[in-house]
Amino acid sequence: MGMWTIPKDPEQSKFSPEELDEFVRVLAEAVHSRRMSVPVIMALEMVKPLSFVGYSSLVIFGPILELIFDPVKTEKLQALIGDRNRIENLIERIEDLEKSKKEVKEGESREQR
Repeated sequence: MGMWTIPKDPEQSKFSPEELDEFVRVLAEAVHSRRMSVPVIMALEMVKPLSFVGYSSLVIFGPILELIFDPVKTEKLQALIGDRNRIENLIERIEDLEKSKKEVKEGESREQR
């Protein structure tokens, strides 16, 4: 497997699918709590066709980013960006959180707000 090859087999990935699903859940909650759902969803939808470029950029700049950010999270982000299905899963989770927030607000009375 070369540097420019995105691993497709789960056995080749450093992280289990459960770990990546948990990372997606944490990312979705972080985006939702900061009220950045709409801009993040739009950005993810726009860059989804270019996921290979994002993955390649993270591979190239990974060592530099690991000086600033947590290396494990950087590698998980690489695995997330490299898989378009996981990007779609992240978008769906963010949308689900937004829907659940909207349902709670509709169910509240004015006195509860």
